[in-house]
Amino acid sequence: MTDEERTTPRPRESLLAPVVIPLGILAVIGLVLWGFSRVLLHVEPHVATATALVMAAAIVAIVAIVASRKRVGNGSLVSVVVGVAGAGMLASGAALLVGSGAEEVGPPPVTIALTAPATAAAKGYAEKTLAAPADEPFTIAFDNQEPQVNHNVVIASDDPAKDPNAQTFFTGGLVLGPGTANYSVNALPEGQYYFFCEVHPTTMNGTLTVAPGAAPAGGGPTTSITASGLAFDTSTLTFPANKATTITFQNNDAGTPHDLAIFTDSTATKELFKGKTVTGVASAKYDIPALKPGTYYFHCNFHPDTMNGTVTVGGQPPPSGAGPPPPSGATTVTASGLAFDVSSMSLPAEQPSTITFDNQDAGVPHDIAIYTDNTASTALFTGEPVTGVATKDYAVPALPAGSYYFRCTFHPDTMNGTVTVA
Repeated sequence: MTDEERTTPRPRESLLAPVVIPLGILAVIGLVLWGFSRVLLHVEPHVATATALVMAAAIVAIVAIVASRKRVGNGSLVSVVVGVAGAGMLASGAALLVGSGAEEVGPPPVTIALTAPATAAAKGYAEKTLAAPADEPFTIAFDNQEPQVNHNVVIASDDPAKDPNAQTFFTGGLVLGPGTANYSVNALPEGQYYFFCEVHPTTMNGTLTVAPGAAPAGGGPTTSITASGLAFDTSTLTFPANKATTITFQNNDAGTPHDLAIFTDSTATKELFKGKTVTGVASAKYDIPALKPGTYYFHCNFHPDTMNGTVTVGGQPPPSGAGPPPPSGATTVTASGLAFDVSSMSLPAEQPSTITFDNQDAGVPHDIAIYTDNTASTALFTGEPVTGVATKDYAVPALPAGSYYFRCTFHPDTMNGTVTVA
């Protein structure tokens, strides 16, 4: 080695590059695969499975081609990233094109719940009266709960035993209990119909009323909801106040688990009900406990972003585009179990009002404070603390029309809501 070579400084190789570059490339690949997985959640299950297998084969092929090169360097790793990203975009586009299906036009078909309980052969259907909309197809979610006994549903113009000329409009296939079936019924004109089980017609029968705009009705507070295409068929449910309710939950997504849970509000922090998981295609009956009047939130725990809505207890939900219910000069709010019984209240604009605050939590202090917004930075009213069990009337000053925020200053995370002033 010459003196010049000894004195000439050699370029220093980076020690971090061999580590940082592969890790960065792995992070990019992981991000691409994560985005790809979000796409698979929004297509039909069989399409998602096929697409995932194709994507896995593409990754193996890309890595094999790059590994076959005589020299594998950073440029080769970049080729892997570009290849995986390209394959992911192509596969995602194909999956969305094939698996999303055509969007439904118009409202989904009405589903009516009809149950044959364990004593149906002797005592009849659980529901003696049903209602369906006129001139629209509908579905009967039939649940036969009587073990080893066949039941079905037939719809006719009248009781064939009384009128030999009675016309039959629909005959459902026999269901051996316990079992369920979804009967698709063609549109019927307005009128009164007769439904019965052809195996036990004398004990299992009832009346079907078909009228314009008729909502599903049964012998008690029963409603239904259907999951299909990773979405519920409705975003609103209405229950009677202070009365237990039964929901027929139908999951039409084959091989996909869904459920239904009800919470005090959209933060989903306080759960009021959680139904068992139903893997489609299957159905289940959910027994909802009695709820106080108010507005609540529901979602599927598996797909909360796309499957959610509101529950109105004690009244009909407002029509689309309608404002909040007319306010009055006084309202009542109850605290129980470290929670308010309402998540929203209405007050009149430009005039003083009264809030009757009832604290039912023994030995626990609560209050009500109203703020301009949910940052709680500007207070418009703060009521004095009330230690339960006790009641106090809060005199709220006149507020301009608008939407505000209220909470308990002692328990703001679980006790809060919105105030509509109009």
